[in-house]
Amino acid sequence: MNIGLIGAPQSGKTTVFHLLTGTEPDPVAAHKRESLRAVTQVPDPRVDKLGEMSDSRKLVYTTVEYLDTPGLEEGASKQSWFEGVFSGELKNADALALVVRGFELDGALESADPPRDIKRVQDELIFSDLIVIEKRHDKLQKQVRVKTPSAQETMELEVLERAKAQLEDGKPLRVLDLGVHEKKALRGFQLLSEKPMLVVLNLAEGNLSNALSFADKLTTEFAADGMAVIGLSAAIEAEIARLDDEERAVFMADLGVSEIARDRVLQASYKLLGLQSFLTTGDKETRAWTIRRGETAVEAAGVIHSDLAKGFIRAEVVHYDDFVRENGYVGCKAKGMVRLEGKEYVVKDGDILVIRHSG
Repeated sequence: MNIGLIGAPQSGKTTVFHLLTGTEPDPVAAHKRESLRAVTQVPDPRVDKLGEMSDSRKLVYTTVEYLDTPGLEEGASKQSWFEGVFSGELKNADALALVVRGFELDGALESADPPRDIKRVQDELIFSDLIVIEKRHDKLQKQVRVKTPSAQETMELEVLERAKAQLEDGKPLRVLDLGVHEKKALRGFQLLSEKPMLVVLNLAEGNLSNALSFADKLTTEFAADGMAVIGLSAAIEAEIARLDDEERAVFMADLGVSEIARDRVLQASYKLLGLQSFLTTGDKETRAWTIRRGETAVEAAGVIHSDLAKGFIRAEVVHYDDFVRENGYVGCKAKGMVRLEGKEYVVKDGDILVIRHSG
């Protein structure tokens, strides 16, 4: 999973990036206005527990790659920001995380206004996409004037016209109702307003206790735009990250915070993208694998290795909760909890799979 962080200068975006990735700020890089990239493991206590039960020699967690882009200023869609960052980096992001300032800042030209800042950035993304769509739409229209269009070209032109109307109406493409083939027609453009977006509301320390209510209010306000919102305080989270485990637990309890920012952002991102994890375990390795909700056993097999999907016969399936409660495969098999499932079985979050295959 790749997530691109965007936001206005002084929103705390880069601080959030370092919190999420566990990296340290580089004073030299901070002045170069260059993108930062880092990969972080997704914590999963289930991997730890299964590794212990299976006496695994290796534990492998799923990972997320974060891209921290230079600050996005108003009017950036008409400048070089999109030409550089979008064409080379953001286009490959699975989702965007928009960091908005929810705290007052000495010397800032404007007071904190998250709804205003969200709308501004969304308008920039929409305008950028509109430029791309109009360019392709005009080119395709010229082609169909001189020759009879193919069925594919006709469908693409219809999709482009719908997308163009959506963007001209000031609405992001992520909430445009498109079929599978229509989405495929737009996929090659890697449009920014089509990507799932998580809003990270960066609050002052004193407002941390109200983070949930602030986030809920924004979620309601921007529900029609298909955004999810979470609240955190990058400043206080940075302090939490520097503490040892015992001190961190006490400090978080005092603040009324049950999870660190990284875990909350990861959970929100997984939910936004419709992702889940299934597991494999044995003495060699215990591993978490990422798939989309609704994907089948044969698709899960393909995530492990393409050969497993090609030679798929059956999948042995037992859920993590049952596996732990019955102390492993022996106990689960004794109670009939290990099932044999076919290709069409829809994998659930926390399923432990053993793929039976030919070859």
